[in-house]
Amino acid sequence: MKILHVVGSRSGFFRISPVFRALTAAGADRQVIVYAGHREELVPHDMFLEELELPSPDYVLGVSTGTSAFQTGRSLIALEPIVLREAPDWIFAVGDVDAALAAALVGRKNGVPLAHLEAGLRAGDRFSPLETNRLLADRLSDALFTAERETSEHLITEGIEAERVHFVGNTVADTVSRLRDRSAALELPAVLGLEDGSYIVALLRRTSDPQRPEHLEEFLEALNETALETGRSTILLLDSPGAADVRGQRLEHLLAPLTVVHSTSYAELLALVERAGAVVTNAREVQDCATVLGVPSVAVGDLAVGRAAIFKRGNHVSVDELDRLPEVLIPVLTERPARPAPSQPELWDGQAAERIAEITMAELPLAIA
Repeated sequence: MKILHVVGSRSGFFRISPVFRALTAAGADRQVIVYAGHREELVPHDMFLEELELPSPDYVLGVSTGTSAFQTGRSLIALEPIVLREAPDWIFAVGDVDAALAAALVGRKNGVPLAHLEAGLRAGDRFSPLETNRLLADRLSDALFTAERETSEHLITEGIEAERVHFVGNTVADTVSRLRDRSAALELPAVLGLEDGSYIVALLRRTSDPQRPEHLEEFLEALNETALETGRSTILLLDSPGAADVRGQRLEHLLAPLTVVHSTSYAELLALVERAGAVVTNAREVQDCATVLGVPSVAVGDLAVGRAAIFKRGNHVSVDELDRLPEVLIPVLTERPARPAPSQPELWDGQAAERIAEITMAELPLAIA
């Protein structure tokens, strides 16, 4: 059994790491990792890969700039020779990035079955490039692994055969379980002089969807207003692309009321999230971490709005209404009673990757028949 993983973003590494280990334990002879980004982007990722116990990618496509159509086309051209050379038994695509759609197309055109991890998510905007990726990748997949039972039901309603859809839980929960002891040992909030539940963790990650330049400015202004009204400290997680955007848009003055933490490891991120009073982010893996850890969150973005509806949570804003963020976030911070014990979504139990590996090994003869 040979598996070829196509990863288009850092969050993809976070999600595939437990799958990689589970497939190895289940008997996969070789696993190949293809990263769609540029080689220089891997330098800050080295600590993530080591922390997640993943090897460096076997191939780096160098495709992470340009329009969605441009990135999809470039990924197709770069990925097909790799698939033909490696001749994998399965291709695994993660999420809704352009490389995931390219992987689905290359696999279908070359007779290689595709497994789609984090399948079935929908924002409801069929004109969004990312929504197009989600819809087409799901349609072309031989095995669709979903994190929520409701998401599986959505796929079946769309006409996808039930035997292709597998509700397995969320691999983010697997990674959190693996890193939690390490993150707790860091005692990072105490190092920063923060009391449990007294601060906000914020992250607005750049996506491949075209976004208005003022979104980052609006996000920072909303965080400042929230800090002013509540007196709560705000930890802004700023990765390299985010820092470049701040400089490019000359928004440094908006960072003054915030505590900026640059390029955290995932253990550090979990250490901050677990003790936070609330998390506000458009990064799905960070929102999922908050859910696993029982921390209230405010989701940013249209897809996040859809996911919040699944979990019956009303804490969300779209990217076009960031001015509403303080009115949504402040009640989460000020009106919430003592945090109850986490109530996990179904099958978010740290065993999702084992289910994925078992299904993958069992389904191969059917998929290639």
